[in-house]
Amino acid sequence: MKVIKLISISYHNFKGIQDFTFEPDGESIAVSGQNATGKTTLFDGFTWLLFGKNSDDVKKFNPKPLNTDGTEQLGLDPEVDATLEIDGKPVRLHRKLAEKWIKPRGQADKQRKPDVTELTIDDVPQKVKDFTAYIDSIINEDSFKMLTNPFAFNNLKWQDRRELLLSLITDVSDDEVIEATGKADELKELLSDHTAGDMKAIIAAQRRKLKAEMDGLPNRIDEATRAIPAESTVSLAKLKLQLNEYKNKLTEAQQTVAMAATGDSNADARNQKAQLQSSYNDLQMAYMQGNQLELSGLMEDINTTQKQLNDKRNVLSSAKTSLQQAKTALEVATTKHDELVKKWSIISELKFDEDQLTCPTCGQELQADKQEEVRQHFNVEKSNQLETVTVEGKQSAKDINLANNEIQSQTQAVESAQAEFDQVQNRLDSLNNDYNQTKASHTPFEETAKAKKLQAEIDEQQRLIDTNSGDNSKAKQVAQDHANRIQDDIDHINAELANADQVKQQQERVKQLHAREDELKDVFMKLDQHSYLLDQYTRTRVTMLEERINKLFKLVNFKLFEIQKNGEINEICEATVDGVPFSTDLNNAARINAGLDIINTLSKHYQVVAPIFVDNAESVNQIADTEAQQIALVVSRDKALTIEKLTEEEVA
Repeated sequence: MKVIKLISISYHNFKGIQDFTFEPDGESIAVSGQNATGKTTLFDGFTWLLFGKNSDDVKKFNPKPLNTDGTEQLGLDPEVDATLEIDGKPVRLHRKLAEKWIKPRGQADKQRKPDVTELTIDDVPQKVKDFTAYIDSIINEDSFKMLTNPFAFNNLKWQDRRELLLSLITDVSDDEVIEATGKADELKELLSDHTAGDMKAIIAAQRRKLKAEMDGLPNRIDEATRAIPAESTVSLAKLKLQLNEYKNKLTEAQQTVAMAATGDSNADARNQKAQLQSSYNDLQMAYMQGNQLELSGLMEDINTTQKQLNDKRNVLSSAKTSLQQAKTALEVATTKHDELVKKWSIISELKFDEDQLTCPTCGQELQADKQEEVRQHFNVEKSNQLETVTVEGKQSAKDINLANNEIQSQTQAVESAQAEFDQVQNRLDSLNNDYNQTKASHTPFEETAKAKKLQAEIDEQQRLIDTNSGDNSKAKQVAQDHANRIQDDIDHINAELANADQVKQQQERVKQLHAREDELKDVFMKLDQHSYLLDQYTRTRVTMLEERINKLFKLVNFKLFEIQKNGEINEICEATVDGVPFSTDLNNAARINAGLDIINTLSKHYQVVAPIFVDNAESVNQIADTEAQQIALVVSRDKALTIEKLTEEEVA
C-alpha cells in the first residue's frame, strides 16, 4: 500500500491568496474561515501543483490574482510549493506560472508573451513532460481524483461509475448465473449459440417484425372480408341445373336457325326430332334437379357449420392467449416471492459485527453511549429492511394467488372452448362425409335406360332428315333472335357462377389470414417466454454482482439496475445510504461520509492512500474515519483562515 501524506504546502499569489502556509505534518486538520476566504482555493492549489488543473478538473482556469474588474493583476506570478511524504520519504514539489515580457527592437513598450510554467522536484528544475511523468509514477491522475475528493466518484457519468465498480470484483460466470436462476435447462438451450445481450437483441428484432405483421392483419382481414362479393340468392346447384337447361335450349334454337337457313322440306322429321330432344332434355333436367337439390341442402349445412367452426376457433385462440398470460404472470410473481424469501432469510441472519465497537484508527473501544448508538443503528436498519421485504412479500403472495385464480378460470375457459370446437369439427366432418357419399352414389343421366332409348330414337330421326334449299331469311332472323336471348341467359348464369367462385376464393383467403394470425400469436407468446427468461437471467446476474460489490462497503449500497413498470430492466448506478439515493435526497453530510466510504474501498483497490480534501465539512457532525489524511474545509466566522488538528471524536 502506497501512503501519500501532505506535510506542508505554501501558496503565493494564487487566485485570491497572497501568502498562506499550513503544515499538517501528515495529520488530519481542519481549515476554517468565512465564505470567500479561500478554503476551496487551497484544494485548487493542491491539484494545480500536481496536474495543472483546479479541483473541478478544469485545465483552462486562471490561477492569477484578479482585480475588482476581473482583469489580471500583472507582475504577480502564482506559485504553490508543497512537501509530500511518500511511503515515509519526503519530496518537495513546486509549480510557478511566470509572466514573460520582451522588448522588440525599435519599440519603446514591452510586449507580453505566453506565461511560462516553471516546475521543480526537490529544487531540481523539470520539464513539463518529466514532471508529469514523475507525478504519474506516484499516482495516476484519474485515481488521484477518486481518492482525494469525496464527490469525485459520484460526479462521474453513471456508466463510468458502474464500470469502475465492476472492476473491483471478479465477474460472475454465465454458469453461475444460469444455475442460480433455477431455469438452467431452458437458459442453456436459449443461450447455446449467443450471449444474453445478443439473444435479447435478436428477440427484440423478431418481436418488432412479428408485431408489425400482427398489427397489419386486422386491416387485411377486414379488406378481404369486404372484398367478398354478395352471394346469389339462387343456390349453386340450381344455377348449374339452369345452365344445363339453357345450353340444351340453345342447341335446339341453333338447330332451328340451321333449318331456317337451309329451307328444310323435311319438316316432319325435324319436328319429331325436336319433340324427342325436348323430352330428353325435360327428363334430364328433372333427374339432375332431384340429385342436385339433395347435394345443395348438404352443402348449405356444410357452409353454415364451417362459419360456426371459425367462430369457435377464434374463441379458443383468445382463451389460450389469456391462459398463457396468466401463467407468465404467475411465474413472474413466484420468482419475485422466492427472491424476497431468500432476501428476508439473509437479512434475518445478519449478526452485529463486534469489531464496529472498536475504533479502527487507535484500536480503543468506543465509549458506552457510542457503542449503544452503533448497536441501535444496526438493529433499526435490520428491522426496517425486514419490514420492507415483508410488505413486498405479502404483495407478491397476493399476486401469486390472483395469478392462480386467473389460471384456474382461464383453464376452464380453454377446456370449454376446446370442447365446443371439437363438437363443431366432428359435425363438419360428418357432413362432408355424407356429401361425398351422396355424390358418389348418383348415376349420370346419360347412362340410364330411358336416356339411352330416347337418344336412339333421336339418332334415327336425324338419319331421316335431308337438307333442302330455299329462301327463308325472315324465319332465320326470328330463330337467331331467340338463340341470342338464350345465349344472354347463359352469359348471366356464367357470371353468377364466376361470382360464386370468387366468393369461395375470398372466404378461403379470410380463413388463411385468420390462421396466420393464430400462428403469429403463438410465436409471439413463445418470444415473450424467452424474453422473460433473459430478464430473469439479467436480474439474477445483477443481483449477484450487487451483492459482491456491496460487501466492499460499510456505509454505501449500490443499485445497479431498476425494473420499469413494463417489466423491462434498465442498467443504472446509484449510490444509496439507508435506502436514500445519493443523487437526489441525500443531505450533504451523508454525501460526504458516503464519499469517504467509497474512497476507503478505492484506496484498497488502487493500493494508494492520499490526502482527502473535504469541502463544506461544517455540515458533518462526525466525519467518517479513513486511513488517509483528511483536510477538512470548514465554514466559520473566522475572518482569516485558521488551522486546527481534527480530534478522534470529529473523525470516527
